[in-house]
Amino acid sequence: MDETIRMLELLNASFPPLATMDPFDGRAAADDRIRPATNLDDVASTEDVVVDAGTHGIPIRTYHPHERRPDAPTTVYAHGGGFLHGSIVGHDGFCRRWARATGAVVVSVDYRLAPEAGPGAARDDVVAAAVWAVDTGLAAHGLVLAGDSSGGNVAAGAAISLRDRGRSPVVAQVLLYPFLDPTMSSESHRTRADGYFVTSELLAHYWRTFLGERPDRFDADVTPLAVDDLAGLPPAIVVTAGLDPLCDEGADYAGRLRSAGVPVTLRHHPDQFHGFLTIPGYGPGTSAADILWSDLRSLTAPDPKDRR
Repeated sequence: MDETIRMLELLNASFPPLATMDPFDGRAAADDRIRPATNLDDVASTEDVVVDAGTHGIPIRTYHPHERRPDAPTTVYAHGGGFLHGSIVGHDGFCRRWARATGAVVVSVDYRLAPEAGPGAARDDVVAAAVWAVDTGLAAHGLVLAGDSSGGNVAAGAAISLRDRGRSPVVAQVLLYPFLDPTMSSESHRTRADGYFVTSELLAHYWRTFLGERPDRFDADVTPLAVDDLAGLPPAIVVTAGLDPLCDEGADYAGRLRSAGVPVTLRHHPDQFHGFLTIPGYGPGTSAADILWSDLRSLTAPDPKDRR
């Protein structure tokens, strides 16, 4: 716990006050904190391409592990950042760790951000990246849709969109402390509103920027919580953190998936805060990631007897 307290003190003191800044200045300030990944050798190679989405191009980076696990599904990953900031570069180290630990190819997606793009755009970009992965032969063993924070929202929405198209290639979804509820009405928003790095003030700023002129909008383009029918979605791993204002909405979505008959593994880390999994060198995050990799390998094992 001492390491967590020290990390929270550092984050609380150093993270820029985005909620008081113009969105574009805030994005620049947040992205200026990004440091180059130091674990380049975790993967054998990477490849940067631009997926043609018709009206625009979607930059993606594909990570190829040194030893690909037989029958491992490819992960399509959506970064966090409140729909406002974040990038392939910001999650480069984490995606490298993901590829190494799971023995799977990882496709990281630089989806469109707000305020330039509104609700539905990021989800559609991840869907387009998933279709690209299928068309290029990367989905021979299926796809895992994954993301953290706003990326968890995007990944969950993309899983629903691909289900609705029929014959979805998605075999699992991984939602890390997902950012889902624009009403911000849960108990954890009240009890963890301030002092734990990501604040309710900041989250409200993200929602305002994302929703623009329709702040009360609540539909499937905004959040998977607005989707009534969750049946037939792929099995899910949902990770929540007890010091996170978003804790309850992640648990609520996991419960709704279960009620719809979707197999769910809910991993709750009561002493951790929003974003803890992707911090390089942070001990509790490293330990939780090891559990996540194990859960994902078991969930996507081709032989049912290996799904323990």
